[in-house]
Amino acid sequence: MTADLTAPPVVGALAPYLRRYTSPAQLGLKINAYRGYEIEGLAEALAVPDLADSPVECVMVGDSYFMTHLGRPGTVMSGAAERDWALTTMAGLVDEVRDALDRHFTPDRVPFLLADLPDGATASPAAARQAAARFRAAGADAVKIEVAGDSELACVEAVAATGLPVLAHLGYTPQLTALTRHGDAVDDALGLFAEARRARDAGACGLVVEMVSEPVNQALSRPHPAGLPLYSVFSGRARWGGQSLNLWDAVVRPARPGRYFPPTPVLDAADVPAAYTPGLIADRMRELVRLTLAGWFPLSPRTALGAQQAARIADTDPWSVS
Repeated sequence: MTADLTAPPVVGALAPYLRRYTSPAQLGLKINAYRGYEIEGLAEALAVPDLADSPVECVMVGDSYFMTHLGRPGTVMSGAAERDWALTTMAGLVDEVRDALDRHFTPDRVPFLLADLPDGATASPAAARQAAARFRAAGADAVKIEVAGDSELACVEAVAATGLPVLAHLGYTPQLTALTRHGDAVDDALGLFAEARRARDAGACGLVVEMVSEPVNQALSRPHPAGLPLYSVFSGRARWGGQSLNLWDAVVRPARPGRYFPPTPVLDAADVPAAYTPGLIADRMRELVRLTLAGWFPLSPRTALGAQQAARIADTDPWSVS
């Protein structure tokens, strides 16, 4: 297969928001951030000549906030009261980040705001619609839904039908599935391709893929008239798609060192209350964005795929049924 090095098409409901570039070396970036002072730091990070036109096109308020800032072990909630608390907390963060984006970015540079539906918000299509409406009222431009089966796809369809852009999160889905890499066998890769098509057909206008093998990531992000824009997390480099960066991870060291985390953090979590400032955030995010645009980050993850298997995945059209 001959690689198409043109930039991916801007499609569907995300078209008004995406800032795509003609060079495949300049990937669209999604930044996970949670608080207004983090947005202040992000804006400062980008206010230098070499990053003046950096392709930061999305800021996502993710439910990983419960792990980063609140120290919880995961994003799964326990019982209805916790799920209500999580939704209320996330809606408040979306409102705070919306205000900060509008204050710290000029109108021509403001990223679109993506809100992550937390655990419990996709218990039913009706619940997903209500949660999405709440986020939209708080200022979200789009929402993300973790997808692991038919019930979540029904939620994607229900929210998309309201006109609010929806991104489907595939691969490792922290609310729904166990921590493992996806797409490290041909059958598993083909299953991910089928899931991506189903998400598209349900009305998703973009994807987030987490912990998928790099060949799968690159196949899904390759330019295709029927494909979707893609942001990747711990999945190597999406050569034609978007990269997701976590602002917290750029500054704060993980509890256990990880090969695929950013090389930029300088703080331990215990030092965050005093030292996690907009100025330090700006310094570390500036470095991480530069490393990403230069191709030094992220690293390619290890894979169980052999050369022939990887070649078969690369030669597969993920957006058409073979």
